[in-house]
Amino acid sequence: MKNYEDIINNSPFILNHLISLKETHDYYLKQFLKKETEITYSQYYMFMLLYFEPNVNQSDIAKACFMNRSGVSRAFSEFEKKGLIKRDINPYNKREYITTLTPKGLETAKFLEEKEIEWDNMICEELNLSRDELLELLSKLSMKSLMFNRKQF
Repeated sequence: MKNYEDIINNSPFILNHLISLKETHDYYLKQFLKKETEITYSQYYMFMLLYFEPNVNQSDIAKACFMNRSGVSRAFSEFEKKGLIKRDINPYNKREYITTLTPKGLETAKFLEEKEIEWDNMICEELNLSRDELLELLSKLSMKSLMFNRKQF
């Protein structure tokens, strides 16, 4: 019986390696989410988007996270109850909220950002690429994939 490492090492597909990275990253991240935060894994990307894109609206978060607006709204209600975010009605569009992190939310996001950087640096340790170079390369691959799908479908 083959072990997981053999399967990954011998995989001829980029996607298998990306899936492995995602799954091992998620395992690492879930350890901190459970023990150190009030955020569930399914809420993580929405929450961190608020940190990196302050004042983004719920529709944009839904698009960025491949979710529907009602799912984002439910998560934001939970964040608000836990004291992680504050939502104010947009004075220029009464149907929209301006959402910002509270001090508690900001502290949580900074902690999670540190854990992300720690993981990124760990996986880059033995590469001839810096974290920034790897991010640039992955960004190019992601955009190429997005544009390919847009043209094809």
